[in-house]
Amino acid sequence: MTIHAITQYLEYTWKAKSRHGVHSPFVYDFIEGVLLDTGPIERKFIVENPGLALRFENIISRMAAYYNYRNILHLPLKNDNGQNGVIDMLLLNGEEPRQWYNEFNKYFSLVKNGSVVVIAGIHKTAGHTAAWNILYKHPEVRMSIDLYGIGLLFFREEFKVAQHFILKY
Repeated sequence: MTIHAITQYLEYTWKAKSRHGVHSPFVYDFIEGVLLDTGPIERKFIVENPGLALRFENIISRMAAYYNYRNILHLPLKNDNGQNGVIDMLLLNGEEPRQWYNEFNKYFSLVKNGSVVVIAGIHKTAGHTAAWNILYKHPEVRMSIDLYGIGLLFFREEFKVAQHFILKY
């Protein structure tokens, strides 16, 4: 763990809120239905993400099950044959934060109302945190959730004002 990651973790633990500290029905429901759920996950919703800690891989799988996400795209693609149609969940690898913005913009046209972008390793280095800060402030992002190990960007028309949450997990 780098010095940056340690200082970011200390800041995260200071700012992170539990379900009782948030005033958003969506986020409260997310905490109850995804973060605190310990039940089994249907096999069809298991989302493998090598290199990501199992606890965060479980969150991604639980999100897929809870919100019924079926069209999931892992970036970067191994062979870029193009992607057609809309996607429910876009997964950005945590290894190359300099590419996040370009990848995000390249596939943004496939994101629809109700989609989520999951970004791994948002506090790994100063470059990761800087890239995360740019992405969660994107004008089309309606809600962002920082879980320290992963960041979530939600695109939902029901959210009229952009909101950013740091949640305990």
